[in-house]
Amino acid sequence: MATLTQDGTTAPFSDPVYLKAAALDPAFSLMWIDHHVLVSLEVKAEVRQHVKELILREAVETEQPTPCVDEEEQESLGQGEGLFAAYHKRKKKDVGTTPALQLSHYLHIADGQNVLLFWAMNMKVLPSLFKVAIRVLAVPASSAPVERVFSHGGIIPRPHRAQMSDRLLTNLVFCKCNAL
Repeated sequence: MATLTQDGTTAPFSDPVYLKAAALDPAFSLMWIDHHVLVSLEVKAEVRQHVKELILREAVETEQPTPCVDEEEQESLGQGEGLFAAYHKRKKKDVGTTPALQLSHYLHIADGQNVLLFWAMNMKVLPSLFKVAIRVLAVPASSAPVERVFSHGGIIPRPHRAQMSDRLLTNLVFCKCNAL
């Protein structure tokens, strides 16, 4: 999706992280595709599928396989000294919660909630997606990305910027992203 423009520069906000961030914010989920993407239904379905694939690809990459203990290892564990030598701690893995099922469940329950409260309540229910959301939605320690957005938009630092509401910032970024 990050394509070069005619002059050889990358278009602003064309990085897939913006699509994943919007989709993993329960306030937006994939609802923005229906309401704000002004193209045919086939293209909307294609964008929706592409965003899902991006999220699932990252969820699969972040999942760590649980180590299996083979029979030889179990026998060697059983030969140790002490009453509980044969016992070892195993991680429980719920086989019914694949990243695809978690994403499907997330898309059904995400309906405009606060992002922090939503992920705090659902981090154990949607562990794979929670890991992706943490990576995608994490706020950097500096304000450099925000400064770049305002610089790109031609807005210079002024006192009115310090009094800007969340809604105004969202509208400014939305207008910049959808400008022709």
